[in-house]
Amino acid sequence: MKKLLIITSTHGDERIGMEVINKLRKQEIEKYFDWLIANPRAYKKNQRFVDFDLNRAYPGDGNSVFYEKRRATEVMKIAQKYDFVIDLHEASAGINDFIVAPREKIGKKFPLNLVNMQKILLWPSPKGPLGSVLENTIELEFGMKNRKRTKVVEKATRIIERFINQITNERNKPRRGLRKNQKLFYVYGKLMKEKSLPILKDFKLIKIGKEQFFPLLVGQYQQLGIRCYKMRRVI
Repeated sequence: MKKLLIITSTHGDERIGMEVINKLRKQEIEKYFDWLIANPRAYKKNQRFVDFDLNRAYPGDGNSVFYEKRRATEVMKIAQKYDFVIDLHEASAGINDFIVAPREKIGKKFPLNLVNMQKILLWPSPKGPLGSVLENTIELEFGMKNRKRTKVVEKATRIIERFINQITNERNKPRRGLRKNQKLFYVYGKLMKEKSLPILKDFKLIKIGKEQFFPLLVGQYQQLGIRCYKMRRVI
């Protein structure tokens, strides 16, 4: 049994996962991981989801009328067989790359210090991502705004390669904790769209009224009336 499962296209219009898989499959390390298209129907249609956001559907419902809720039960049964699961995502309006652990605190089953990314987000709400149900799962989010796509895909591929090399090296035992250069944030709320807001930038500390916070995914969800998510620094 391979240790790592790489999940792609939880959102069908996010193509970075399969682009990374296609690069990894050309290398010898393919024998060390399995991969799965989480939402094949949405992927085929190149749309975010069919009936329901799969990233809000776990643990799922095998009897649901919604395709994604049924699919969530299938994906979870597969994912829980692996030591580690990485769910690849992209953000069209994002300018940063970061790890998402969709829970209240860092779990013990995924060695975050072996992932070569500096920013880590604890994001416990809303419920429904796979990582909120399985502690062996994290999400890697790659920002695409004003960046050359091929460069981002190459970076994501290198990060996965390095992680595979780390977990397959018998001398490397997964350790708890974070590396010295890793920063931990906690996502705690949303800033709704208003007319008089100042200029916001992801991960740049700002104060609005009496509240001080780090913005996240500025402009990504404007169609929902969300200007950005709000974070506080933990470490």
